[in-house]
Amino acid sequence: MENKKLEVIKLNKNIGRRKIINDFTFDVYKGDICGFVGPNGSGKTTTIRMITGLVKPTNGSVLINGEDITKDRKAALIKLGAMVESPIFFPYMSGRKNLQNLARLNPNMDRKEQLIRVEESLKIVGLQGRGEDKVKTYSLGMKQRLGIAQTLLNDPEIIILDEPANGLDPLGIRELRELILNLNKKRGITFFISSHLLDELQQICNRLIIIKEGNMLWQGSTEELLKDKGVNNSLEDAFVKLMYEGEK
Repeated sequence: MENKKLEVIKLNKNIGRRKIINDFTFDVYKGDICGFVGPNGSGKTTTIRMITGLVKPTNGSVLINGEDITKDRKAALIKLGAMVESPIFFPYMSGRKNLQNLARLNPNMDRKEQLIRVEESLKIVGLQGRGEDKVKTYSLGMKQRLGIAQTLLNDPEIIILDEPANGLDPLGIRELRELILNLNKKRGITFFISSHLLDELQQICNRLIIIKEGNMLWQGSTEELLKDKGVNNSLEDAFVKLMYEGEK
């Protein structure tokens, strides 16, 4: 039996009479780096907010490691790390202090373990030498890495990232890519990543979930999508082709 780290089952979100998400169902399996793709306004961020418990679905279920977030939010989130939109830190506080404050929010760790997790997280993202520097001195790439460090504080089994490469230069994007691949390979962390950067997703993702106007358009392996759409090596071409087919 395949180990599902994330199960989204007939998820719906209505705002007034408008249906934002419509019977959305998909799975993310242990070890996946799963890309979440769709046009602007397709419902990606709303879906991620429901998955992470920030927004309540109209109906449907979200199971993280088998725990239903609508029934037991604490149990569902205990092994989940998430960076939804841009990470927010206190700019006049050091990176280390920001993480220490966030670690205190975890009731399952005592003070000693919190400090250990902070240092481990800083080391993993390559910021141990800048931990005492104030966040206002960090580059955007460093802030994104600090955001990843924040997701690691509770030793997660799955991490959800919403547009993690937004605003990064090519070097920052490469560093982020290598960090994600390293965490996936060496620590076995499963990733669910929303992004508009299709070329980047093609380099790291083994599976894709594609949404349009709140509806499932595609789920499966990256290779299956490329083959199905008759393109050799361009996820962008396959995505565009899929979008046009959906309009017919």
